[in-house]
Amino acid sequence: SNGDKQSGACLEPKTGDLAELARSFLVAMGFMGTTRFLAKGARSKGRRAYFRKLLPGHQQWALMKNMLNDLVREQRIETTLPKAKEVQQYAEELVFLAKKNTPYHDGLVESILTSAEARRILYERMVPRYVDRNFHFTRILNHWRYRERDTAPMAMIEYVDRPGELRPANPVGAARDQFVAQEFLATRKGRRRHMPEVHRMLRRKSGAPLDEAVVERCVFECQKLGFGGMALAQALVSEAASRGGAPAAAASASASSAAAAHEK
Repeated sequence: SNGDKQSGACLEPKTGDLAELARSFLVAMGFMGTTRFLAKGARSKGRRAYFRKLLPGHQQWALMKNMLNDLVREQRIETTLPKAKEVQQYAEELVFLAKKNTPYHDGLVESILTSAEARRILYERMVPRYVDRNFHFTRILNHWRYRERDTAPMAMIEYVDRPGELRPANPVGAARDQFVAQEFLATRKGRRRHMPEVHRMLRRKSGAPLDEAVVERCVFECQKLGFGGMALAQALVSEAASRGGAPAAAASASASSAAAAHEK
């Protein structure tokens, strides 16, 4: 009857009520329970989802794009640990594609970053910053704490080499050579650890980006430890002669005499 239809219509929940009920149900399940619930639903539909199934398939990529926009703009965001691990691969790929500097790769970047401000920051600030760094542009810091409402593990994801970072990343390029020379000359442990790299740096055709005094000390320590022998000193002598620099020639000559004395 009409009365039964009206009473049935009154009993039907609204769409907003269903969404709120589902949200409260997932929160009550907790973080791990929600993750298992989503992964089980994906597997029942024939999808291979056993790890980091954060949202239903039609929502997860939108979540990743929004997180990438926030990460590029802020350079550092706080989120759950699985979300940070999932977005890290896209954050690394984003800088890799932007450094290619071709119309095709620029189109891929534009399809990932929907914000014009984020794209401007990426091309104007981040690409020059990572000119010498080939990979490992991001860092994940595990907070080792859990969110109260759903016991989700929390973490921080950030881009390295940004201004004001508390823990600097390992240097690259010329800064790496200067760091290695400093550690090499500081302690005996540093000399044992960085000896092969210092030897390769001194034999480099383009030369090391170091002062003449630092180069002389590095050569002297190499000869003391018997690494390279007379060949290294002779190579440095010929290099100094080709440059025609008096300080470099004197330093190389002293290194050559030290090497000869050591070999005797």
